[in-house]
Amino acid sequence: METKAEYQIWDTIVNSAKTKFDYKHIRAMFKKEDDEITDKFLFHIVAGFACGENHQTISTNLFNELQSIHFECNEEQIDRFIADKHVKFSPEIYATYLAFSMLEDGEDVDTITEIINNLLQLDK
Repeated sequence: METKAEYQIWDTIVNSAKTKFDYKHIRAMFKKEDDEITDKFLFHIVAGFACGENHQTISTNLFNELQSIHFECNEEQIDRFIADKHVKFSPEIYATYLAFSMLEDGEDVDTITEIINNLLQLDK
């Protein structure tokens, strides 16, 4: 189970990703605007790339997950949105990869949070 501090790591990464594109655009992709769904959508993209998944796999998985919760969108919209995100989100992807690795190695969550914050600040 994730701790509050671990959630803060993921929130920091997602909030950084939100600054890389028109956030209103992604919310408009969905017929029902929902910040929680949108944040999970972004995290899934970043985490997918961080875990080595390819564009098509991420797109298909997102579409299937959204369909399973009866969230209306189409796969082409998702695919178009993801098209350049492996480049635009590269600092966030690296931060996610690093956080996963550090958590797996048992590193202190506060230390990870500080490292991730510093890493993402360098990108600004």
